[in-house]
Amino acid sequence: MADIKYIVNETLKWEGGLSNATTDTASKSPSPYVYNGVTGWHTNKGITYSTFKEASKTLGFEDNADNFLKMPNDIWMKIAKNMYWDLLHLDEVKSQAIANLLFSWTWASGYGWRNRVQSYLKSKGVTWSTTDYAGLPAAINGLTDKYGEKPIADDLFDQYREFYKSLNQPVYLKGWLNRLDSLQNYSYGLLSTGLKFVKKHWLATTLITVGVIGLAISFILPKNK
Repeated sequence: MADIKYIVNETLKWEGGLSNATTDTASKSPSPYVYNGVTGWHTNKGITYSTFKEASKTLGFEDNADNFLKMPNDIWMKIAKNMYWDLLHLDEVKSQAIANLLFSWTWASGYGWRNRVQSYLKSKGVTWSTTDYAGLPAAINGLTDKYGEKPIADDLFDQYREFYKSLNQPVYLKGWLNRLDSLQNYSYGLLSTGLKFVKKHWLATTLITVGVIGLAISFILPKNK
């Protein structure tokens, strides 16, 4: 089953620190906190202030300047796990690559993925409601069991790519697609088929190495006469 620990570093790699960019829609709900004499800070490590504020009500941390402006790792992790990963029940998804994709799509774009994923599932004969997050893992697992993990991951990454193109934001598209390519390359290294291949390859290499060493030792050691 998937584990959030395999997407944390890949996510943070692409997230900057504090942002008060007015081109971001999150700028409509800035924090009240001042940093270096500047106001308007609305996002930190990819988490908007509105999400941070909402999370503070239930996740056991205070909505204050230090926690938002410094964004300690434990607070970041609480928000990522509880408000994104757990919301979609991604622990129940068998494919780490697909869980990474669904987490990242929600993290970066909110719920814009739901209709596109619903249409894709329908094309595969699977009925899924866009509000049935608890039922999403079963729908995904059923497809990977039937068709294989990589073909379904390929399709869903294609859907994600087309989603970005459909937003008609040429200024940001290249950056979005570069990030998506990085996510896909990283996640494909975690495909279960790939892991099985690595294990088999490692076993074969180990056996060959042991055999070669044994043969070498047989030539080195003196023979009984």
